[in-house]
Amino acid sequence: MRIDRPQLIARLEATHPTLVRLTRDLDASRLDFRLAPGEWTIREILAHLVDDEMYVMRTRLERMIKEDDPLLAPHDEQRWYAARNTSRDDLAQLLDDLALQRAASLGIIKMLRDPDWQRGGVQPEYGHFTVEEWLERWVAHDTTHIRQIEMTIAAHDASSTATA
Repeated sequence: MRIDRPQLIARLEATHPTLVRLTRDLDASRLDFRLAPGEWTIREILAHLVDDEMYVMRTRLERMIKEDDPLLAPHDEQRWYAARNTSRDDLAQLLDDLALQRAASLGIIKMLRDPDWQRGGVQPEYGHFTVEEWLERWVAHDTTHIRQIEMTIAAHDASSTATA
């Protein structure tokens, strides 16, 4: 079942408040808890969301709006992780940065005209997709990481209870 555009936009608007609700009371041990080797911590997930908002999600959207079927470069998350700037990894800064970046993205999304939603781009991993389909992927990306944070919190709490 496809979700309509206003619902997709509402979900993007809800991401930041959801993340604030989930993380505002987390201490460093919970923010930096690693569910398993190779899995991201909550702090790393938040940083990933900030960086993806700026450098992947909105950049692809802007290119599809400005260019005719641009070839969109793949995003190597492992390379990003190895080289990312960690100087703004305080929880409040991450949440503030995400709020600012998401507001900029939503500003663009909300001013799109009907023909803009059918503009497209090509990405090697996904093939050809429209702006509207990109918005669906964007929401799915947020949802995946919100669930990942919820699972990490639950796993941390379960492990703390088991050792107490």
